[in-house]
Amino acid sequence: MQPAADFGSIELDASFENFFTNRVVAYLRSLRQIAIEAERVIEQLTVKQFVAWFVKDGKIPTEQGTDGAFLDL
Repeated sequence: MQPAADFGSIELDASFENFFTNRVVAYLRSLRQIAIEAERVIEQLTVKQFVAWFVKDGKIPTEQGTDGAFLDL
């Protein structure tokens, strides 16, 4: 078992650290895709664009089948 990570006064066990790392990477992938589609850099994206992209991508499996969506939920 890996030792717990120490983030200041918060100690996290290795399984939570792995989960959190996976979430960050997943969101970064999504942000990159949103930025590509919006023809902007990530820093210029708005919350509205972020939410709209997730709503649009969430509808794709129903409308086009599971292979059409970016996210594999």
